[in-house]
Amino acid sequence: MQDANSPFCLTLGMIHKKMLLICWVSGMLSCQSAPSFETAKDPLEAGRYFIASCLKGEFKEAQFYILKDSLNQIKLDSISQSYFQLDKEGRQQLRQASIQINNITTLDSSLAVLQYQNSFEKLARSVKIVRNEQGWQVDLK
Repeated sequence: MQDANSPFCLTLGMIHKKMLLICWVSGMLSCQSAPSFETAKDPLEAGRYFIASCLKGEFKEAQFYILKDSLNQIKLDSISQSYFQLDKEGRQQLRQASIQINNITTLDSSLAVLQYQNSFEKLARSVKIVRNEQGWQVDLK
């Protein structure tokens, strides 16, 4: 048996602290992983995922569903700013709103237009949805 003063002897408190440190480090590392969102399999899914994430204020998720270019990013930033300019109650009403799909028009095998409104604002809107190598994505232009 080792002496309690030996440099290789670990006390229960030291073991506990090391376990906490390991858990904390692994927790921090897992928070830094890139979020994974479900790839849209069709234009309806792409539109619904994008609209729902905007209504919930989850703009990192909304960004996943837009076509990657500077104009789309500017338009998404504008949508985000409008969302966060609402008061707490307005944002809550948007989060609870349902999506009402009015029409989806398939223009060709890689382009569709989704017409919708939400149950809170009740304004008719539309988004263009395109298919590319990343799947179906919303084009805000």
